[in-house]
Amino acid sequence: MAKKILLMDMYSTIHVGNGALLENTIKLCDEAFGKSEFYITTLDKETNAKRYDKNRLYNSMFGNFWYGKNKIGQIFWLFSQLLFMSIHVINEKTFKIKSSKLAFTKDHKKAIEIIENSDICVSSAGEAISDTQHKALAFWLFTYWFSIKKGKKFILFPQSIGPLHKGWTRKLVYKALKDADLYVGRDKPSYDTLVSLGFDKAKIMYVPDVAIQQEVGKADIHHYFKNADKKVVGVTISNPPFHEMGSKYINFVEVIGAQIEQLNPALYKVLIMPSNFKLKEKSPDYKLCLQLQERLQDKFEVGLLEDRAYFPGEYTGLLSQLEFFISTRMHVAIMATTAFTPTIAINTQHKIRGYMNNIEMGQFCVDYSDLNQIFDLSQEIVKDRAKIVTHLQNANTKLKEEHKEFVNRLKELA
Repeated sequence: MAKKILLMDMYSTIHVGNGALLENTIKLCDEAFGKSEFYITTLDKETNAKRYDKNRLYNSMFGNFWYGKNKIGQIFWLFSQLLFMSIHVINEKTFKIKSSKLAFTKDHKKAIEIIENSDICVSSAGEAISDTQHKALAFWLFTYWFSIKKGKKFILFPQSIGPLHKGWTRKLVYKALKDADLYVGRDKPSYDTLVSLGFDKAKIMYVPDVAIQQEVGKADIHHYFKNADKKVVGVTISNPPFHEMGSKYINFVEVIGAQIEQLNPALYKVLIMPSNFKLKEKSPDYKLCLQLQERLQDKFEVGLLEDRAYFPGEYTGLLSQLEFFISTRMHVAIMATTAFTPTIAINTQHKIRGYMNNIEMGQFCVDYSDLNQIFDLSQEIVKDRAKIVTHLQNANTKLKEEHKEFVNRLKELA
């Protein structure tokens, strides 16, 4: 009988990186557990329904959280959700009343029912467990704790854990997850953080990000240009959490734009590739990429991705046709290197350097203080591109071998 697997905390495939997490988590689960039935809790059913069975998509247990509510609405939401969680914590320790009878909302009830009907519950959020996400942390942890209390196999799929420097966040993470079946960090700092929290070390693994499994789909990169000549340089920029890296705001349009402008426009054209979109409005990433387009278009032929959801295969198809790629976003950098495209990654979060070190390409991961090296690194790529491509091919093969060990570990939990 097919396993019923619940992916508990997906955001939306309207973010290309989140789409890659979802698609490749499913791929690895199928490999480990056989062809399975997947159910997904998501903050964006509308976009995910374009890719997955809408009858197996559910809102998060906490709906869309406090987003879009006014101050009074936020206070009421917070009070009611804390009361809901408190009642269930007490109930699990005392009365054991059927949990669905203690639901406050339809989202509560549906989420409870799908957890109870699942065999395996998986967290694949990417980076929910950190001080950076502290406002939503307790709510995600509650859903994990609840699934464990219901006797489900609970797996923390490869993701970033931390930074966790606050005493209360560390204690909360430990209490919620101490009885989980497997904890997996996708980089060494995440692995070390899991160990430091006091979990059973035999249950902790380091496993590369699942996006290294991403397959290349069909796409025509010249669709975005009037002419099909010249090599294409790809770039995506975003405003990351500068505070996480201990840095003040940096104007990426100005700084990265100045580096790209040193390229020869007779040889190169530029494709600007925002990777995070929004429904019914332009995302902050897209707005920033529009500014970069405006800056560069006087010197280069510049293309810009359409303002719509790009599923991982199509996006990776575009990445595979680039001469090289410059990225402030981790997952699209992973997808580029998985497509064997030389990539200059901006170290906007610790997880990015962790990945680039994993593939032994740390010299192409640039810190904020070294952004003026981007052009020089691009010339290094141009000079040694064939050698770098071969290195990326070998690195990807090596990382996929580590996924085989992970899949074998998952099979033991079946």
